[in-house]
Amino acid sequence: MTNNLIKPHWWKLIKIEKDNNIKTDYKIILNKEQIVDLHNIANWTYSPLKWFLKKDDFLSVLVSMRLVNWIVWSIPIVLDISDKEKVEIKNSNSKNILLENKFWDKLAILKDIEIYTYSEEDYSKYVFWTNDKAHPWVKMIHDLKDNLIGGDIVLLKDIDLENDMYSSPTETRKIFEKKWWNTVVAFQTRNPPHVSHEYLQKCALEWCNWLFINPVIWKKKSWDFKDKYIMWAYKRLIKNYFKDESVHLWTLPLTMKYAWPREAILHAIIRQNFWCSHIIIGRDHAWVWDYYGTYDAQNIFDIFRENDITIKALKYENAWFCSICKTVTTNKSCPHSNSDKMHISGTEVRKRIQNKEVLPDDFMRKEISEYLIEWENQFVN
Repeated sequence: MTNNLIKPHWWKLIKIEKDNNIKTDYKIILNKEQIVDLHNIANWTYSPLKWFLKKDDFLSVLVSMRLVNWIVWSIPIVLDISDKEKVEIKNSNSKNILLENKFWDKLAILKDIEIYTYSEEDYSKYVFWTNDKAHPWVKMIHDLKDNLIGGDIVLLKDIDLENDMYSSPTETRKIFEKKWWNTVVAFQTRNPPHVSHEYLQKCALEWCNWLFINPVIWKKKSWDFKDKYIMWAYKRLIKNYFKDESVHLWTLPLTMKYAWPREAILHAIIRQNFWCSHIIIGRDHAWVWDYYGTYDAQNIFDIFRENDITIKALKYENAWFCSICKTVTTNKSCPHSNSDKMHISGTEVRKRIQNKEVLPDDFMRKEISEYLIEWENQFVN
């Protein structure tokens, strides 16, 4: 059993070089989100990407969801700078820029740079299908600085986010290879599990040999659950209701962008790099409000050829507990009306948890619901 079974996106993980001998004449201080992107480039999560996008790649991703070399990539990974920084870089005549964190740790060098302007409206329209600033990431795009700077990444040190529940794609592949995990289904989440999630995960395990639960941790929108409560809930679910040897739980440092269809593609590419052969795509994958069609996150996979993205999407209907069937089911198999089904919106879940109300057992496992209401400040502000 070798790692030839499940190839990374575009066939191999691209190694980022290290070099402490490159001269730089200017530095940029990265914020937390930019450091996460740098981390994901450096640690192969974004492979085959090894750069912040230059202009041609940026425009190509916007319009076609492909880099200029025709590799599928659905969301731009960019670094923004101000007009003042643009002028200072130009005056320094530097083609290589030092990247530091706020503690002045030297992290990497951006090599052979290109600075360019961009249209906030086009960025939002193509990636998020809207220019409505009520969308959390559209607002962030409009808050970006006026210019983007692209270039190849050269590392000066390992980028460590001090997360003991994370392993890089190379580390994960070694672990899964030793276990002979040859069909692995990924489950992307940003919420504690309820019985519908558990149902989809166990359905997927009938198709695949192993389940990789991979919660996104990092910046989220207001009223999303904080990371530590999601992780505890999943640890309890796995311990009590899954066979230990069939499930692996690790985190993914990634800022949620809520770009429903395009984000589903990015999530799939990332999980393929982690040795996953399949990914669960529900109807509301990376959903936020009503900007997208019901099946857009599933249908977007159909526009690509098999060799473009080799990970397979397992597409599921929404699931819920039916009081007549006495089990969790979907519209595909359950004939009963919506009034017979236990459906609680995410907003309602958060309200009940905040009000210290235990959720019905038909919606969420009791021990998870009770744990969530024990705490204060469970949600992102």
